Amino acid sequence: MWSFQGASYPERPDWVLKVPNNFHQENFMGMNASDYGGGTPVVDIWNKNIGIGIGLLELVPKLVSLPVSRDNNIVKVNVNDKKEILLKPNESFVTFETFISMHKKDYFETLSNYSSLLQKRGLKFKEIDDAAYEPIWCAWGYERNFKVQDVLNTLPKVKELGLKWAVLDDGWQTSEGDWYLNPKKFPNGDSDMINFVDRIHQQGLKAKLWWAPLAVDPETDLFKNQKDLLLVNKEGNYQDITWWDSYYLCPAYQGTIDYTNNLVKKFISDWGYDGLKIDGQHLNAAPPCYNPLHNHKYPEESVEAMPKFYDEIYKTVININKQAVVEICPCGDSYSFFMLPNINQTVSSDPISSWQIRTKGKSIKAMMGARAPYYGDHVELSSTREDFASTVGIGGVVGTKFTYPVGIYINTESGDVSLTPEREKKWKKWISIYNTNMLSKGDYIGNLYDIGFDRPETHVVQKDDTMFYSFYADTFNGKIELRGLDRSKEYLVYDYVNNNEMGEIKGNDPHFNTEFNDYLLVKVTPIN
Repeated sequence: MWSFQGASYPERPDWVLKVPNNFHQENFMGMNASDYGGGTPVVDIWNKNIGIGIGLLELVPKLVSLPVSRDNNIVKVNVNDKKEILLKPNESFVTFETFISMHKKDYFETLSNYSSLLQKRGLKFKEIDDAAYEPIWCAWGYERNFKVQDVLNTLPKVKELGLKWAVLDDGWQTSEGDWYLNPKKFPNGDSDMINFVDRIHQQGLKAKLWWAPLAVDPETDLFKNQKDLLLVNKEGNYQDITWWDSYYLCPAYQGTIDYTNNLVKKFISDWGYDGLKIDGQHLNAAPPCYNPLHNHKYPEESVEAMPKFYDEIYKTVININKQAVVEICPCGDSYSFFMLPNINQTVSSDPISSWQIRTKGKSIKAMMGARAPYYGDHVELSSTREDFASTVGIGGVVGTKFTYPVGIYINTESGDVSLTPEREKKWKKWISIYNTNMLSKGDYIGNLYDIGFDRPETHVVQKDDTMFYSFYADTFNGKIELRGLDRSKEYLVYDYVNNNEMGEIKGNDPHFNTEFNDYLLVKVTPIN
């Protein structure tokens, strides 16, 4: 038995996982830790023969649970809304609207149908600019204590490899909340930052800035002078964000929105950035707010306000730069579905395996659409630290955080990520493969193969009349079926990673024998 479970936890579990005996996961859509919560209010379970999905059809986040449990080979799924309601005679209450989906194969159809239902109710995704598909280099290889000159010195190599974006990550600021420029790195303030962005643009690259809104550090000017912005929990305390050692700002409070939009204008208009990398697990959800200064109609207004908060950011950015990219990385969370209509680039958000890169990509494409821009995050976070195939093959956007020259800095998160001569050869090859084929702009077809039961694991992207199949397994030796082909045509099968013609097949007998380790990526093109 396999499942998709859309909740967020500090352990950063797989979204797609097996359901063994004696299993239970509550899948609460509120906060499951001080700064982990939210998600997609859908669960789906399936075996080889049938699948069942259930979920919530509300247009804003609600504090429900969708528990999945298995005991003595009986699997149960529910939608629970735990409230104490006192009803007088002849009174009633209204439950949230839910759905049940029956299907074959895996969970893809359930997520796709869920998204379609909400779109029919008025939810709309943003239009996507080509910039959202361009490959990315991020300065996080140098981490928080980066030297500005080291970042600038890396840019020519970034350009040479065929990457199009340069991201300045965490460490440019004095604190979360104030967002003042670090005087040790930018001693002349705004003019230094403007010059830094100009240097990126001079290399023909686009510039993206890391930022973690809705967080304020103690002892900052914002905390001292504008305490009215803070979210107050049920106990009457400011709500901790453990990771940042900071507190939540309330997303439903107009003062927070105004303060945030003014920062966005500085980043995009004054400094000249082409996009934002909005980052942090706390950004996926907010707890209920009891701050009496906010005059909330009910505490859950802060929970439900998150989509509107992100929409305000997006509109402010796009009003300044129509081609800007707004990425939100809810570090390790299962994306809040309600966030997705308010961004134009998703990311695998700190994956802990290549499996997560691929399954998160499949899930995002089901919810946002076949051509949704999905950034596979730094390749150095993949299982082998160089698994470009897991991003390229599913139609993801490739990225890296290499440092250069060799040995200039040892990354504490991923070890030495220096661009050694061996790595440079591989990086250049894969980035070229990505730029040549641009599967990210193709249509991801997620209902041809069952990710739980079909072997090898298979993903399909279609571009015009060409089908790209990506197969993944530790080792495989056997017969592969190419589903989705026109039965009346013949096709050429081509390994586009190793530039190897693998033979011809017929659409009415789309099978071939092969063996591979880790992955096989093929392009299947009609003959004549």
